[in-house]
Amino acid sequence: MRQFPASPITALIDEKPRYYLGESMAHDLTVAGLLGLEGMARLAEVPLGYGTSVGDPALRAQVAARLGIPGSQVLITAGAAGALFLTGLLCGDGEILVGRPCFPPTFDALRGLGAPVVTVHSRFDDGYRIDLDAFARSLSSRTQLVMFASPQNPAGVSIAADEVEQMLAAMSRTCPDALLLIDETFREATYGDAPPAASFAGMSPRLLTCASLSKAYGVPGLRVGWLTAHDPELYEQLRLAKFNSSIACGTLDEFLATQALAQADQLLAARGAVLAEARGIVERWIKAHTGRLRWLRPEAGAFCCMQLDPGTFHPAGIDRFHAYLAGKRAQIAAGPWFGDSAHIIRIGLGYEPAGKLELGLEVISAALETALR
Repeated sequence: MRQFPASPITALIDEKPRYYLGESMAHDLTVAGLLGLEGMARLAEVPLGYGTSVGDPALRAQVAARLGIPGSQVLITAGAAGALFLTGLLCGDGEILVGRPCFPPTFDALRGLGAPVVTVHSRFDDGYRIDLDAFARSLSSRTQLVMFASPQNPAGVSIAADEVEQMLAAMSRTCPDALLLIDETFREATYGDAPPAASFAGMSPRLLTCASLSKAYGVPGLRVGWLTAHDPELYEQLRLAKFNSSIACGTLDEFLATQALAQADQLLAARGAVLAEARGIVERWIKAHTGRLRWLRPEAGAFCCMQLDPGTFHPAGIDRFHAYLAGKRAQIAAGPWFGDSAHIIRIGLGYEPAGKLELGLEVISAALETALR
């Protein structure tokens, strides 16, 4: 029997810390806050029958309009995680090339499926830019799928359009039938009034994208995401994979998702203001730890990536650091969760209100002092 590897990142949903600084989104919305009284009345009339295998037509049209592609290229899935899983499922015995660090379930789901996985690693010291030469060397005639995220998790660094073009060109030379899937889950989770980077949806017939409402919109409990596929035959295979694994998404989820997207600009603007304030708080805190900590200022996503100075923090000190945080029930995400160095940590900066974020950062400061004893 195939087995899925144990994953410590399940702590982000299964544990209830005092300082919730591990999460990668801003605070959750509520049904009442999303719908209001009039919308709550409409919710009561939603039939609880099956949806369709491709997803609610109005929801697909909303997603397509925001991406600038036809609705016929949008498949509604159970979150972006469901989209990633369906795509990996179709690859059979072919190699899958994954950019790391990455969202842990992306990598672990492929391993659980028994897929041959090849990795290309990016480094904090290089700003997590993709090493395009290493990428090209990692491709082979057996490569069927390439998976990257933009913005990347855990740093919130985006891939540039010319980098994607070079990736597709390298794939054309070595594995011309392979697909490139870009996870855009954090694309719209920007700071202040900064516009999101353009989606890669529709850029190439061999390029798929996926995303969800979970992170940017704060409705992860809906489990609504999407895949975009330009090629009709590939789209049909993805639809069949979804149907045979889950039939359809929940009708309540899809109804609420349409309401969220109808208010997309307002919701994103309000959350962008929260994220901008939180990033400013963290940026000021980082300056007080110059020489001990370095960070990459995130472009999107309610989190940031930091490096404990390797010359200052040794393995025993890092163990003390995490033990202190555990004792104070302050949750952060450790670099090894993402396939990164033990000196890397990811701090969620948008989930807790500003005052509690500052208190949590004080706990991390004390943990740094403990690590150096």
